Parts: sequence; structure tokens; C-alpha cells
Amino acid sequence: MALSKEVYKEFEDVVGEENICDDPAIEVSYAFIYETATITLPGNTEEVQAVVRLCNKHKIPFIAASTGWGVGPPKEFPEQDFIYLDLRRMNRIIEINERNMYAVVEPYVIYGQLQAELMKRGLNCGIKGSGSTCTALALSGHGHMALTTSTGDRNTLATEWVTDEGDIVSLGTLGSSGEWFCGDGPGPSLRGILQTGGVITKQAVKVYHWPGPLRFPTAGASPRYVLSEIPPNLMARYYSFPSAEKWLEAELKIGKAEIAYLAMGFNVTMVASNIGTSKEEEIEIFERLSKEVQGPGFVLIIAGNYPEDFEYKKRVLQQIISETGGKSLEWVEEDRDIEAILLYSCIRISHSIRELFRAGGNFVPSGMVIQGQRYDLHVRWLEEAAKEKRELIKKGLMVDDGGQQFGWGDEQGHLGHSELFGSWDPNNPEAVKAGEAWRNRLIQRALDGFIAVPQMGATIETLGPLASNYHIWEGKVKQAFDPNGVAEFAGFSWVWDPPHWESYPPPRKAKSEPSAVKK
Repeated sequence: MALSKEVYKEFEDVVGEENICDDPAIEVSYAFIYETATITLPGNTEEVQAVVRLCNKHKIPFIAASTGWGVGPPKEFPEQDFIYLDLRRMNRIIEINERNMYAVVEPYVIYGQLQAELMKRGLNCGIKGSGSTCTALALSGHGHMALTTSTGDRNTLATEWVTDEGDIVSLGTLGSSGEWFCGDGPGPSLRGILQTGGVITKQAVKVYHWPGPLRFPTAGASPRYVLSEIPPNLMARYYSFPSAEKWLEAELKIGKAEIAYLAMGFNVTMVASNIGTSKEEEIEIFERLSKEVQGPGFVLIIAGNYPEDFEYKKRVLQQIISETGGKSLEWVEEDRDIEAILLYSCIRISHSIRELFRAGGNFVPSGMVIQGQRYDLHVRWLEEAAKEKRELIKKGLMVDDGGQQFGWGDEQGHLGHSELFGSWDPNNPEAVKAGEAWRNRLIQRALDGFIAVPQMGATIETLGPLASNYHIWEGKVKQAFDPNGVAEFAGFSWVWDPPHWESYPPPRKAKSEPSAVKK
């Protein structure tokens, strides 16, 4: 269903004739996640506000996205036209504040762009695992450097936000003093509300010290970029361990000593995807690496602030590896080209799409951020998953990837991140059934043991009662901020099935009323 000419003209008057389109030939370029949409490209906060207000006026659903990961159309109404706010024109780095260590960005600034500018100033930013081509807005998510640059939600500072009704709200210190340095206060914080919808138009993100070169010496071409030369104060290694317990012990000791810049809990399958340039090459590399590793492991990067610091960190690392029975992967240690690939891919985060979208398999993230809980529980959960997966591999129901899972500790091991990983033949019904059953068992085990809140694979009705009935409160928030129901599918609603509401549009109520849930 297309917009009427009169309504279309109202949106056109806001963004300009060249920044709106409902041509099917253009719509199809968005067809990866959308079926029917009128595409608008607002160029600033005021245009975003005006588009959102028009959506409210005409009761037209909208969704906003920048680089395109993790959003979806109104599932219940695929034939209803809606407004897609493509934020690619909002691509400016507003400010890099070196003294107070934050950067202010618009939503289409990507991590690769921001990181390159930060490194020139001896700074770096946390990059989510989705990669350097994704938006530099912090919000949520984990990344390879989370050991030292924390997680997305911890890096969110002051924010300019257009609500679902079209009001402009300045969160944190931006609203009280015009400064960007803090995302909270004065008074109650609204950072959590950002997850429920609206459009972020500017945000300050925390940045960190970078001990490496001011310009990353790059060589090669996609999909294999490398460091043209390894700086004297950087070192990459891969260590495997005889057991999950020893892996955990080593990682916690490294975190306590604060000697590593990065500790990423890759299994050898993920290492192969970072080194290889094709599926065939990945398989060859995996088979080679599998013969060398003794169990679960991690990629580790040491970065020295000066020569004596670098040598000290290496000596402490060697002591920890010796105490925990770790084994260095010879190929990484002896081949400077392989080391250069890992340094580049893990710091610039350039191989995420290869890690995720591998042929003929299934990537199953679960567990993710568990703030305030013990990382050791994550590792035991991962090891249970690995044992069950090895049995499925023996039966030919899963692809042989070494049978290992992966996870890592954030903020020097104070937080935990864990992911299920499995590949099976999508054309084999028995394999699909076994793989999904394996995944669902582990998700339920995480819930039953209060180990993790899965990002996928569980409904709001399942998770809500385990987390202070947040699904009910989220429903109340949505009703307050989106009374016209035009932004129901913004934010992270794509994760949950079924959706938050019984019907569309309002008036409506949340699926689970307080009376239906045990208090």
C-alpha cells in the first residue's frame, strides 16, 4: 500500500525531493530486511523530528536504521507501507574531546571512521563484534577489545534523542549543562529507555588510551587486510589449554594482572575465518590448527606503552601461561604474516561478517552480557555445550569445528560474555532438529541456572518473570512514549517472538498483564 500523493508531498517537503523515494527499483535495494517502504533520508535532527511527527499525524509506522544490522519490518503487516528513515546523511564526527576522553558522533559514523581519527590522537574506542563497518553509537553489544574498552552500554554517554512522538530529548549532562561527558543525571537516568525505540541523532561515546601507532600501517585488500609492519610494542598470540578450567584460570590471572590489551575467546574455527579468504582455505587452516591446539583457547594481544612496559607484560604473561599449562600456537608465533593478520582483524575488527555469515551453518549467539555475574559460570556453561556438541559431531549431525565454544571476560574479567556456536546442514532435517534441540537445551539451562539472559531463542513471556517482570514495564514505557503505535518495531523488537503487543495499532495492552504473572 503506497502513500497518497498528498501525504508523500508532506514528507518530501521535509527532506527534499532528492531524499525520498517509493520507487520499487529503489525499495528492492532494501529488500534484505524490508518489503514495502517509503525511503526517507533525513539530514539532521530537525528533519528526523519532522518525519517522526508526520508518522504520528498519519498513523504510519516507521523504523530508523543507520548501517543496517539488527532491524526488521513490521512482521504482522508486511503489506502495509511504512516509513524507513535511512540515516546515512547523518555521518559527521561532531567532536573528539581528548582531555575528557569522549567522541560525539551522528548515527552513520562507522567504527572504522571514528577509530582512524582517534588513533591519530593516541585514543581508541570499543568496537562491537558486528565490526568496523557498523554504527559507532555505543548502546549495547560486545567486541574483541572489551577486556580494556568495555561494552557498548557502558560506553554510552550523553545523547540527543528523538522520541517516538517526535520530541527532542537531551539525556545526561547534555540536558543539564550542554556538555557531553556523562549519560546519567541529574535525576533518574533514561539510558535504558533508548532501547525501546525513538531515533538517536547524536551521542557521546567513551574513548580509551591507545598505545599503538598513530597511523595503522595497512596492506593487503579485502578480505585480507594486514599490518604492513608489526609495531615493536604489539604482539599477537593464540594460546590453547588442556581444559576449560585452565583456560578460565589463565584469563582471570591475565585480567587481574592487567597486562593484555585484548583477550578474545576464539575457537580455532573463528581463527580460521579471520585468516582465510575463502571457505576452502578456512577448512584447510582449520584442519592445520586443530592438530596443534590442546583444548579451548583465546587470541591475546599485548600492547606496551614503552619498551620496559612491553617486556614486563610479556614476562608476566609467560609466567601465567606456564602455570596454567597453556600452549602457544606455533603458526601464529613463528609466521609474522599470520600474526599481522590477527593484529589487524582483532583491533580493526575487519572480519566479523566472515565470522558470522558462513556457508551452510548456523551461528547461535546466546548469553551475551551478564553484568554482575560470575564469568566462571559462563565457562562451565560453555564447556557443557561443547561436550554435547562433540557428541553430535560424532553422529554426523554437526559440522566438525573442533567441538569448542567461545567466550571471554570483559573489563579485565569482571564481566562475562559467552556465545553458542554450531554449524549443521540446513538441508538435513535430522541435523536441523538436533542442532536446534541442542541450542534450546543450552538456552534453557542458562535460564534455569541464572547464568545468562539469552539474546535470542526465548520469548519475552519466558524471560520477563525471571528479570523483575521487565516485559510489563517495557510495555508501559512503550505506551507512554509511543501512544500512536507508530514506532512499535523500532529498536530491538526484532529479537523477540511474539511481539510486545496483542494488536496494532493502539489502543492495546501488553500480552502479559501483572495479574497473569506470579509476583
